Amino acid sequence: TALKRMKKNIDIVTGTSIGAINGVFIVQNDLRHALKLWKKISFSVIYNENDFPLDKDLKLPEIYMTHLKNFINEGGTDPSKLSNIFEEYFKPKKFFTSKMDFGLVTYNLTKNKPILKTKKDLNQDNIKDYVIASASCYPAFKPHVINDELYIDGGYYDNIPINLAIKMGADEVVAVDLRAIGFKKRLIDKGVSVTYIAPRNYIPSFLIFDSISARHTIKLGYNDAMKTFGKLDGDKLTFKKGQLVKNYEKYGEIFKQNLHFIFDNTKNEVLKKLFETDIFQNILNQKTSYNNFNYIVEKAGLILNFDESIIYRINSYNRGLLKSLSEVEQIDINKIVGKLKDKKIDNLIDHRQIVKFFYDNLQNQNKITKYIPLFTDDFLVAIYIYTVKGKHSNY
Repeated sequence: TALKRMKKNIDIVTGTSIGAINGVFIVQNDLRHALKLWKKISFSVIYNENDFPLDKDLKLPEIYMTHLKNFINEGGTDPSKLSNIFEEYFKPKKFFTSKMDFGLVTYNLTKNKPILKTKKDLNQDNIKDYVIASASCYPAFKPHVINDELYIDGGYYDNIPINLAIKMGADEVVAVDLRAIGFKKRLIDKGVSVTYIAPRNYIPSFLIFDSISARHTIKLGYNDAMKTFGKLDGDKLTFKKGQLVKNYEKYGEIFKQNLHFIFDNTKNEVLKKLFETDIFQNILNQKTSYNNFNYIVEKAGLILNFDESIIYRINSYNRGLLKSLSEVEQIDINKIVGKLKDKKIDNLIDHRQIVKFFYDNLQNQNKITKYIPLFTDDFLVAIYIYTVKGKHSNY
């Protein structure tokens, strides 16, 4: 949908695994049905009740163990429901009359060789077999049988079939790299322009079939594509184009002044040396200041558990930071520092509370000084939220 929004002309679509299924939807110009499918996806849609306990909320370790058990007992999980889904959404006339060419990759396990198919090799009778073969993620799923031969996921040969697209005539490629398990081939022609779109955020395992996760991942994918082409701003969080520049122009210098005020008035030698380290000097350095400032802007939202799939406007984002921080409970900082001695529970520390501690005590430097080296990012986030407070809130 992002490429469509940007009015990018697509002449060739190649895909491996789920990419092959999505590729068919793109070629038949039917993104509406593709979105409908993934937005209602669930374990019961993909799996048979005999293969998976569909009456419980499965966690990833349980999913892996179930697939392992199915592999040991049955040679893998039955993917037949995936085949039925493809039949429901595949529109042969639209696909084969489309001006877009299509290619997929699967792997012949019987003959131990890759199989690459393009639209001219496919017809209404065999396309389903080869698409499902490409998406048969072995050993999680059973191999797909075509003419008494076993076929598995094309990722065993090429997870991102750019070279196939080049062989089909592509001179400019937009490649989606989900960083999934599988092999990637070197480009056969380095003269071809390739733009990679890759996830900047955590996305769930491809074995988790859940509509909520799918909807979230679709939004993240759209944001990643738009950011890659410079249509939106941000890294892990996403902002309307130009919003981060506007924010930096408004608050960048004030943020630096607030930072200077803390460090220029301290007599603590450790803190003075900390101020000379890269993390602080890069914020003050005019050449690197913008990117480092925006790192703190985003870090604030991430610490306060903002939705990573939303496209934010900076004013409402800043107001949201103030509101969220005002709802955080105050804590005894010494109890948290005590937890740091046990590295196993470091991830259990609630950094919202650390930010709250710094924010509430910015005027009391003696109270916060010794904790800044331990929680530098949290301290900088507190400075940022203090900086944007302005007229946004009485907090």
